Amino acid sequence: MRKEKSITRVLSMKHIALVTLALLCGFAAAIVDAIRIHGHIVFSFRCMWFTGAIALLFLAFVFIGERFLAWCSKDGDRTAERMASVRDCFSFSWGHKQFFLTTAVIVLCWIPYIWLTYPGILWFDTGEQLMQWFHQPNIFSDGSFWSNHHPVFDTLFFGAFAQLGKVLGSVDLGLFLCSIVLALAAALSLATVILYCRHIGASWRCCFAQLMFFSFFPVIPCFSISLVKDTVFMPLFVWYTVLYVQIVRSKGACLKSPWLFALFLSLSVLAALTKKTGLYIVLICCIALLFVVFRQYRLRIVAVLLTELLVMGVLVPKVVFPMFHIQEGGKQEMLAVPFQQSALEVKRHECEMNPEDVDVIHKILGNDVADKYQWWAADGVKGYTWDSRKNQYLAQYAKAWFRGLLEHPFTYVEAYVALQEGWLGVPTLGSAQNPEDLSLPVFLTGSNHTSVAYSKEMGLIERGNINRVTIVQNKINKLEHLPVLNLLFSRATWSTWMFLFVIYEWFRRFRGKNWICMMPYIATFLFLWISPATVTVEGIRYVLPMIIMTPLMFGMLSIKKDIFRSSHSVMDNYTSESVVPEGLRT
Repeated sequence: MRKEKSITRVLSMKHIALVTLALLCGFAAAIVDAIRIHGHIVFSFRCMWFTGAIALLFLAFVFIGERFLAWCSKDGDRTAERMASVRDCFSFSWGHKQFFLTTAVIVLCWIPYIWLTYPGILWFDTGEQLMQWFHQPNIFSDGSFWSNHHPVFDTLFFGAFAQLGKVLGSVDLGLFLCSIVLALAAALSLATVILYCRHIGASWRCCFAQLMFFSFFPVIPCFSISLVKDTVFMPLFVWYTVLYVQIVRSKGACLKSPWLFALFLSLSVLAALTKKTGLYIVLICCIALLFVVFRQYRLRIVAVLLTELLVMGVLVPKVVFPMFHIQEGGKQEMLAVPFQQSALEVKRHECEMNPEDVDVIHKILGNDVADKYQWWAADGVKGYTWDSRKNQYLAQYAKAWFRGLLEHPFTYVEAYVALQEGWLGVPTLGSAQNPEDLSLPVFLTGSNHTSVAYSKEMGLIERGNINRVTIVQNKINKLEHLPVLNLLFSRATWSTWMFLFVIYEWFRRFRGKNWICMMPYIATFLFLWISPATVTVEGIRYVLPMIIMTPLMFGMLSIKKDIFRSSHSVMDNYTSESVVPEGLRT
């Protein structure tokens, strides 16, 4: 009788948690809908029914997700018979043959995108980095020095391929080779996810579904072949995440292998070098590992932690930057959200504010800060560069910001929610205005290299087949806006809904056991919420790691056996052979 009551109590708590999540998602989407229609938050009857409608949609999303996980959890006899020939070819077993075969399938499915977008998709940020490489004037400098606004390692990476192209007779060709290398690295990392999930117990059909998703979900190949800093970071972070999960599973014993320890250390540093937030994600993950690894392996985690701090906190900024006259990135990026909130406060309440607070905000953000405010992005307010003379006003600004929070909290909330609307808004039942703001539109027209400033001076003369590229881009983006499909291509689906679903299912299935193995996924999610723009095309870059890691999370959720069961003696036997495909070992 007591057991039945406890089971009933647990079930009711799960239902309460689920309904609460649904209502929160619905209310957040309703707030975003009001901002998109009116330009500010309006509580109305529409807000009420919109909240209920999206809450029901989220419940349906969870129901479908659970049915999909149930389908992934088993290999039925009928499936085995129908897919016998395919299963003979693709076993997804942990070895070099399956590793390269899986990679080859992904690359083959991506070839049409690679061919179509010759000579490679250049994003705005990459164009600025190439201008620095070729000493051309750009947003951040006059061309005489580099800026770390975009990670210098990425500038060096793209510049090296541009220089290779120059040697070969075409800078465009060099960048196209860079696009191919990035595509291969991405495909290799995604194949690692598939084979690793199979290795730890995921069903064949789950791994096959992952393969189909990575191969045909158009956002993934279109981004993976793009020349942008996040594409350099992505495969490194995927490998880091897979190895991180294995470290948690083995309680750190797999780091006994010198090869694996060196790999974990290298991936940790490279993740920080290729993306600014990569440093903080790695630090958070390393600290979390200290609580789960066996005592004798904590020193290895501390070594990685200290190396990360020394390289990124001392060696790079104190030695490398001064030696090569590289300018540090500005403080405006990390302060984008508070700057945006202050701008809206001045715009609405300048007459009510303390004159000293208004004065310090003007000194940092300019006298025209109210006119520069745009609710969908912080770039207009924060700008792209930072004047070091403004540092003297930051302490005063902090006090002014806190006073504003106390005096006008609703204004601060509105400015923040509006800035993060891409992670909260749902492109169904909402305003038809600019639906691409809430979806994941593909960006292919960057294959026209002549559109980059100073393209001729840098040797960028290839325009590619821009007419055909535009047609394909428009067709894919129209497809994303079809009913039902628009939810699949929603930014909120992958940034927020999938995350909440994974967390909910983890605690429902495993009662929260070993949740630390999700820390790279959790940390990535948390850093989404300081984004300076979520509805522009740049927002796609921020959410891509969440899209890529979701299949790994689903793979672990679909496994019925306890993949974390271990003992001290068993874990001591971990070697590189147990976690690294044979073909990758040297």
